[in-house]
Amino acid sequence: MLQIEYTKAFQRDIKRLKRRHADFSDLKELIRLVAEDTDTAKETLRRRHRAHRLQGGAWDGVIECHVGNAGNWLAIWIKEDGTAWFLRTGTHAEILGR
Repeated sequence: MLQIEYTKAFQRDIKRLKRRHADFSDLKELIRLVAEDTDTAKETLRRRHRAHRLQGGAWDGVIECHVGNAGNWLAIWIKEDGTAWFLRTGTHAEILGR
């Protein structure tokens, strides 16, 4: 089981999403799966949330996935020393500038 930590940027993203009245149930489920860190949880992240590692640039090596079926809602995190650090959450444009 991984410990979960949130960066200041992730916390700001959550505040912004709260102002938009976002439904956080899918994000909570995603965070639970990341914390679980089992083969089954990883497979669910790959299949349901399309989790994959990013390559190149500032995001090299971090993991990105879609939150539920929201299409353009992403979560980005990295695993280090038994901790999953959630870096950002939001749309492609908000996070990646595209």
